[in-house]
Amino acid sequence: MFLSPLAAVAARLSFSCPAWLLEELAARYAEPQRRYHTGDHVLACFDARDRIERVHSGTIDLALLFHDAVYEPLATDNEERSAILLRELASRAGVAGGIVDRAAALVLSTRHGASENDDHAPDTAVVLDADLSILGADEATFAQYERDVRAEYAVVDDASYARGRAHVLTAILEQRPLYRTSAAQELWENAARTNLARSLRILSPSSPLAPAARTSGSSRSGSAAARR
Repeated sequence: MFLSPLAAVAARLSFSCPAWLLEELAARYAEPQRRYHTGDHVLACFDARDRIERVHSGTIDLALLFHDAVYEPLATDNEERSAILLRELASRAGVAGGIVDRAAALVLSTRHGASENDDHAPDTAVVLDADLSILGADEATFAQYERDVRAEYAVVDDASYARGRAHVLTAILEQRPLYRTSAAQELWENAARTNLARSLRILSPSSPLAPAARTSGSSRSGSAAARR
């Protein structure tokens, strides 16, 4: 039997998903290098999906299920490898080719800042907003998220991590709006900007964005190292 929390996801999927596929993913999301990018994150993405999208889609669900299936903190190709794994396992599970192709493209879009994010399709917006919903969490939950991401980069020294993380958070904060769907903007936009600005004050007190989260520009650029 597959493991929790993906067990809780199983009944919420909009496509027929065999138990062996969920067992494979459960093992991956339980890998020891993960602290934030676990099955709990996948479950949280489905919770966010339910809050921003009334009509559920097998394409969105497949993408959310696989978007962090391959995760090595220092790697730069996690999304590409996750998309390849999606194609392999979903095809073996008999998922329709059109759904597989689109879901793989959505996984690539979770690089947050890559060229795929020029795709403004509704399903892209739902996947990206669900993935970033943690940014709009309450202060304590967001602080735990930041600690968990730091733990995933434990091999990186504090100064290097602070510089890299500040760069990533600044790029996210510069997005106007941060979220793509109107529902996510209403739910999380203000809290996310407050949380990001607070983290920037800790990581890089000299950052011009740290004390003034609402004075950012319109860029959607960013690094795949965001690790959300």
